[in-house]
Amino acid sequence: MIASLAATTVSSCERVEEEVEINTGNKTHIRVPDPEPMTAEDSAVVAAQQAEYEQNAK
Repeated sequence: MIASLAATTVSSCERVEEEVEINTGNKTHIRVPDPEPMTAEDSAVVAAQQAEYEQNAK
């Protein structure tokens, strides 16, 4: 069974035209939304997480 699996694997990609063609002409532009400033509540959450990390990293 292993020999037949190995033979199938080796013989399955013999021809070059079976390889995936790379599309270099695709000019897709993705716009990332502008970041929003953090609120005081967000800053407090980040500060608490950072304090917890520093306490446990000792």
